[in-house]
Amino acid sequence: MHCTNPYAQSGWTNSSFPQACSELSGLQPSVYGALPFTSVSGDTPTFYRFCFISDGCNFTVVDPPKSKTYFWIMDNTPTTGFMLFQNRDRKIFAVIEWRLSPGTVVEVRDVVKKQLVSSWLALSQDRSYRHMTIGGRSFVWVPRDDYIGLYSHGIANPELYAKVTKVDPSQVVLDITSAAIRLGLLDPCVVAVVLLQSGRHID
Repeated sequence: MHCTNPYAQSGWTNSSFPQACSELSGLQPSVYGALPFTSVSGDTPTFYRFCFISDGCNFTVVDPPKSKTYFWIMDNTPTTGFMLFQNRDRKIFAVIEWRLSPGTVVEVRDVVKKQLVSSWLALSQDRSYRHMTIGGRSFVWVPRDDYIGLYSHGIANPELYAKVTKVDPSQVVLDITSAAIRLGLLDPCVVAVVLLQSGRHID
């Protein structure tokens, strides 16, 4: 199936990034729910790193040393066409239903009501970025040379909340700020990363 979203399989160059999640430098492990690590002060945002590791069908989302698993993402579920997202307690918090008509459906418990992905991650009119609304706040996913950035939307000076980088065919990295986590963006960002990097039709 050909992908029509402007991010997946877009031919980004990743030469400036190491080729393994454990080799990525600059940020230390994070602990979702505790987040004890801070590496910078002042106006520079603190980022926490999560690595998506694929076994071909399913994903685990781990910290860079791969010592802690924060999310499990399962595509080979008993019900064909569904992808389930589990948190650290192995409780399902999100579901993607892959379907052609009327389109792929997403739901993130208590955050994103069940709806078409084309509504939740709506393409801009010029098809150059995607909108995302969480908790009444507007954000945009914007492709850059080496990553996709999540920015605040509708303000004079957009704030960078997260970056998504594909380091090799089986590994994707999400760097997300502490401010974004406080706003409750981590769970929906994990789901959005899978959708944007899926290579599937999501509109």
